[in-house]
Amino acid sequence: MSSALSATCHCGAVGITIPAAPDYLNDCNCSLCVTRGGLWAYFSPAAVVITGETRGYVRADLKAPALRTHWCAHCGSTTHWTALDPAYERMGVNIRLFDPAIYASVEIRRVDGRSWDG
Repeated sequence: MSSALSATCHCGAVGITIPAAPDYLNDCNCSLCVTRGGLWAYFSPAAVVITGETRGYVRADLKAPALRTHWCAHCGSTTHWTALDPAYERMGVNIRLFDPAIYASVEIRRVDGRSWDG
């Protein structure tokens, strides 16, 4: 990871390292993303290093939830999401934990997550 970038949650207990700056970001308007404050960058799970203790949540209000959101067990900062299907080769990292200069010029795509039922 020669161009790797690292960040921590608010209290520093959870660390995240990503391989590079993202190509684009997703700003989802689903109730969970809005309340948890995520701005998502996507990577292969094998390319991301997460350290520290996190807690997770799977939405119970969806017929077929696909994701588990994670946050720091100490300060509550939203850190990332992982797929419930281990074969899914993508995870989301909350880029808001990183230096804003890293993503200031990255395209932000608006996602209508409120209409998503999975």
